[in-house]
Amino acid sequence: MADYVNHLKDQRSPYLKQHAMNPVDWYPWGTEALRKAKDEDKPLIVSIGYASCHWCHVMERESFEDDETARIMNENFVSIKVDREERPDLDSLYIKAVQAMTGRAGWPLTVFATPEGVPFYGGSYFPRDDSFGMPSFKKVLLAVSLAYRKNRKKIDTVTADVERILSSRSVITPMELKSEISDISFDAARLYFDAINGGFGRGTKFPHAMFLKFLLSYQKRTGRAEAGQMVRKSLSSMAMGAVYDHLGGGFHRYSVTENWDLPHFEKMLYDNALLAESYTAAYEKTGLEFYKDTAVETIGYILREMRGEMGGFFSSEDADVAGQEGAYYLWTADEIRKALGKDAQAFIEFFSATEEGNYEGRNTLRIDRNAKGEDEPVPDNIKRMKARLFEERKKREAPQKDRKIIAAWNGLAISALSRAGRTFRRKDFGDEARRAARFLLSSLRDENGRIQRYFLDGKGEVKGMLEDYALLALGLLSLHENTGEDEWLQEGRRLVDKAIELFYDDTRELFYDIGSDQEQLFVRERDLYDNDVPSGSSAAAAVLLRLGRLLDNGEYIALSEGILKSIEGVMEEPVSYGNFLTVLESFLAGQEKRPH
Repeated sequence: MADYVNHLKDQRSPYLKQHAMNPVDWYPWGTEALRKAKDEDKPLIVSIGYASCHWCHVMERESFEDDETARIMNENFVSIKVDREERPDLDSLYIKAVQAMTGRAGWPLTVFATPEGVPFYGGSYFPRDDSFGMPSFKKVLLAVSLAYRKNRKKIDTVTADVERILSSRSVITPMELKSEISDISFDAARLYFDAINGGFGRGTKFPHAMFLKFLLSYQKRTGRAEAGQMVRKSLSSMAMGAVYDHLGGGFHRYSVTENWDLPHFEKMLYDNALLAESYTAAYEKTGLEFYKDTAVETIGYILREMRGEMGGFFSSEDADVAGQEGAYYLWTADEIRKALGKDAQAFIEFFSATEEGNYEGRNTLRIDRNAKGEDEPVPDNIKRMKARLFEERKKREAPQKDRKIIAAWNGLAISALSRAGRTFRRKDFGDEARRAARFLLSSLRDENGRIQRYFLDGKGEVKGMLEDYALLALGLLSLHENTGEDEWLQEGRRLVDKAIELFYDDTRELFYDIGSDQEQLFVRERDLYDNDVPSGSSAAAAVLLRLGRLLDNGEYIALSEGILKSIEGVMEEPVSYGNFLTVLESFLAGQEKRPH
């Protein structure tokens, strides 16, 4: 690969910086790239990923560092790199477009679009060579370029259809907020539930922490024991599986196996914040020490590895080290023996390690289901061995961190710390929540008081989205409820009022993800899925309902109710609307308490 520096060299996003030396003539999203595409009548390639994504690294090595692939891209396209964590609005809009066109989408996301940014084709990972039943990326590039030059009428038809489909999602038929929504969602989720391994679906498994939170709320309101049993099975299985880091605490992104034993190894702040709160809530209900240990260890991971020097928490840790996925976390049986000596065999048996390993000759650590009951705490002698092996692991090269301090995700962390501090009577957790909140409120506000999306290298310069305002405000309200300190209530209210000003369209009676003072894309985005984090709309509904009840403010409660009525699609995919359903449960529980 020839030495090359493209237009990403001065970007602050760690993900964009990773690609600054590619021979691809990458641009960041902005007017310069869009103008170049229009002036030269070339289609756009919009490539979206994030710094800790394993398959993003694979596609970079295979295609974006390849001189021939770069030549084809540079001659026929204007190529734009987007950090999905920096611009969730672009990511959400384009992933919906690719799903509409192909039926599936993920990261790295590759979108082909007109110079105006309207997509006409796309996909996720494209291989270097024909494989997995997929054409090579070079073949895709040449075919798309030819189609753009020779079949513009077809391109225009596709882009018109995409715009129509995405715009139609803003046409809302308000639904009645009835308990049947929760009942139907629960019954539908039972069909997806894996009674053997916990979690939902078969094959690849995600934690779905928000849906588990809904199930706890649903059980509390309805008394249906099965909902709690689903939560217990899922949380116990995850905490025993290799998706949990048994040495350092915290959870990996997801498992590629249905029994949670082979994860993709990136670690995200939002997963760990949401799951720390899930295990705290489960401990509150069950009193199980295993759940307390998991919650406390997960928070310990966040405080040890993700805590910024000035305040706030970093966004993620990479899956790869030196190009090898999971290298930091995997062990051979001999490595364990060398580190633990005579105690090693008990550890090897407890954590299911074998001579041949379960991943490329090495072992993920996962608790043998026969060695420990699902709800029993890890024995003290094993805990001591865990600590010794953790010290040995610290000698390895550690995964790289994405040091962006993202407002929304930090809001989730503050909520988790506040709840755990109260539940476990840990003053230090509450102190850390305060420290993070003070840092965010002082460092993420611009001179006009506008909250920025993230802080990195001394400043933030991307305007915050609805999710940033709503989730940060929720964190502050959690801090207020934990401490009784009025400043957090007042700061939370200020954020909520500003969110209404920026994101609420009173003509449509809808909240949008993008503020009225931000770049308006070809469709104003309003993502309703609670996928990785709560959607902006469901988070806004949550904070408005919570604040409305704290202050006995009917206007806030009415806005929350309006959002809930506007969230469609929940019955078709209930697991993807976990936070919405949780807020609905809170709303319904409040309605039942009101005098008739």
